[in-house]
Amino acid sequence: MLSLDLRSLTIMAGLIGIVMGLVLLGLRRSYPPSIRGMRLWGAAPLLCASSTLFYGLDGVLPPTLVALTGNALLLVGVTLFLLGSEQLYGLPSSGRRWAAVIAAVLLTLAFFMHAYPDYRIRVLVFSGTLAAIVAEHARLLGRHGNRGFAPRFTAMVLWGQAAVLVCRAVSTLWLDQADTQRFAQSFVQTLYIAAFSFSVLLVSIGVLLMAGERVRAEFEHLATHDSLTGAHTRRAVLAACADELARWSRYGKPFSLLILDIDHFKRINDTHGHLAGDQVLTHFVQLAHSHLRSADRLGRYGGEEFVVLLPETASADAQAVAERMRAALEATPEAAGLPHCTVSIGVTTAQPGDKSVDALIARADAALYEAKAQGRNQVRVG
Repeated sequence: MLSLDLRSLTIMAGLIGIVMGLVLLGLRRSYPPSIRGMRLWGAAPLLCASSTLFYGLDGVLPPTLVALTGNALLLVGVTLFLLGSEQLYGLPSSGRRWAAVIAAVLLTLAFFMHAYPDYRIRVLVFSGTLAAIVAEHARLLGRHGNRGFAPRFTAMVLWGQAAVLVCRAVSTLWLDQADTQRFAQSFVQTLYIAAFSFSVLLVSIGVLLMAGERVRAEFEHLATHDSLTGAHTRRAVLAACADELARWSRYGKPFSLLILDIDHFKRINDTHGHLAGDQVLTHFVQLAHSHLRSADRLGRYGGEEFVVLLPETASADAQAVAERMRAALEATPEAAGLPHCTVSIGVTTAQPGDKSVDALIARADAALYEAKAQGRNQVRVG
């Protein structure tokens, strides 16, 4: 039998939880507002820690107060981990549903403490409910988490935590008695408290890693996307063009390049203001994306000029895509505060002898200027 004192082990786990909660809450201030869920994740280990510290008052406070308050804090703490992940992934909150479940569980525990005292049933109900919450959290991460290390690690810890809880719930039926006390020294109880407390620490670390991965993804997106329009930056789209050129040189699959310029954009800014000009750019990017495939790349080349990379696209198909975008913008009615505008487009396709992206850009640029010289709102091929 392990010689660890359960009360000391419980209090030590609570102190560790407090530290993790304070770390999560402290980091929340330095993270972008788009990283949601940090407040709930920070409160979760604090509540779990409060529950364990409350359990440590067994014998000091009335047993009913210790049991129900400690159990409520632990149930809510574990649920907050789940709700924090829901916020991170922008999912609808299940808080009300779990609040109803927790209320029902506490009423059940109170019944089996006073009306029909049975420690085994209380353990079965309480541990089973915790296992359900933890399993739901693990399932959420498996379904909505990205392929990064952090959600996989956290989900693995949660499934292990759920397994510990299920084992504790089932084992009580033959290891405990109806009048067993919470801190009765036993190998199973010591192992359960140690495993569960350690898993809460690992979950806290896991959600901290998840937040870190999301921050890194946010910065990577900012580095490769234009902050105004959401299109790729010039550097990012040209890098994609260079990769496509190398693939074309190796495998011979055609690809095309478009350069697009919104006609008379300076006039739009001078007449309607720069805010209207920004709205025109944003609207155009949204419209252009609706005519592109997921593999295509739209980048802001500079000012009101854009570049579109069309992988595995021959010249005729590229012209068709360009014409659809041109016609769609021309057909867009003038909205309140958003002036009507058109676009000129130059099209080119990779040709034998092309050694650099600059060669394609030059041809598409020449075709664009031809479209402008011919009266704008046209597609020309170079």
